[in-house]
Amino acid sequence: MKKIISLVLAGTLAAGILSGCGGTSSSGSAAPSQASASEAASVEASGETNGDVIVMRLAHINADTDPKQKEAEKFKEIVEEKTGGKVRVDIYGAAQLGDVNEIIEGLQLGTDEIVIEGFGTIPSYTELSLLDLVPFMWRDRDHFDKVWNGEVGEALLTEAGNQAGMKLFGASYRGVRVTTSAKRFSNMDELKGLKIRVPNDDMSVKTWQALGATPTPMAMNEVLTGIQQGTVDAQENPPILSYNFGLADACKYLIKTNHRWSADVFMMNQDYFANLPEDVQAAIIEAGEVAAAYVSQINTDGEADAFQKWKDAGAEIIEPDLEPFKEATQNVVADNFPNLVEWVEKIKAVQ
Repeated sequence: MKKIISLVLAGTLAAGILSGCGGTSSSGSAAPSQASASEAASVEASGETNGDVIVMRLAHINADTDPKQKEAEKFKEIVEEKTGGKVRVDIYGAAQLGDVNEIIEGLQLGTDEIVIEGFGTIPSYTELSLLDLVPFMWRDRDHFDKVWNGEVGEALLTEAGNQAGMKLFGASYRGVRVTTSAKRFSNMDELKGLKIRVPNDDMSVKTWQALGATPTPMAMNEVLTGIQQGTVDAQENPPILSYNFGLADACKYLIKTNHRWSADVFMMNQDYFANLPEDVQAAIIEAGEVAAAYVSQINTDGEADAFQKWKDAGAEIIEPDLEPFKEATQNVVADNFPNLVEWVEKIKAVQ
């Protein structure tokens, strides 16, 4: 499979970048990601067929300019090609089918069939999801890739998927997470009391409490307004995603806390996936792996550009000494999530 991915990537990465991320599908027609909310709401239940064509709705919350949209488009292209038109993938980006929680719930409700989101967004379905949120677990990018592209990552996705009732596949590099803030800080003393937006999960809350901040769970599409209105002072995400959500308008400081490295994954309802024809299942998995490698490269290449965009927007880039941050959070897992300790040790042991 890795050979297949390498061959496909070599021929498609440049073409994907040149084609940009405009609102057209690979056929040149209007992209489904541009569908109106009323159109999205009128789509029939899960597994809709159009004649002999299986129609799948792929949902994500990111803007059409975000790399995740390119990943979705690459996935659509490969699935439709590999199935000879037996499957059609309609993309609904920019939260057209709901926020993160709603589109993930939609996999069970039948309002969408595929979601691309962070592995760490499903802790209410499986505690293993919180492994994506463990602070300072990764040594470097090579460690991250070896885990997610190796046996440990495969076993993690399988076990988490079984617990969640989901088919999880196609892990990709989402980016190292930094903090963007309307208030300046360069060390832990200055961080104390900072009101920071975090995802709605216990690992993020416990991590930032250990650092002395005041974490506030909030939906991502509410963060810009929250910072502008003073409900929160800061948020943490990969620099590309943060910029694409317009946060440079409100945050004049980008602090390289580098506290975790996040992975996106493809998610499907496990029963729905199991009932698909075997050739369709194989095409979906291959497309997910190729699209994941494709967007990982885009995100890697785009990180330096993203930091430059923040600079151009007037943000001060701050690089604090991270050792005190690591020390303050070293017992977060053992003290609060003992069931995850064994998995953390497995991940850290990968060389």
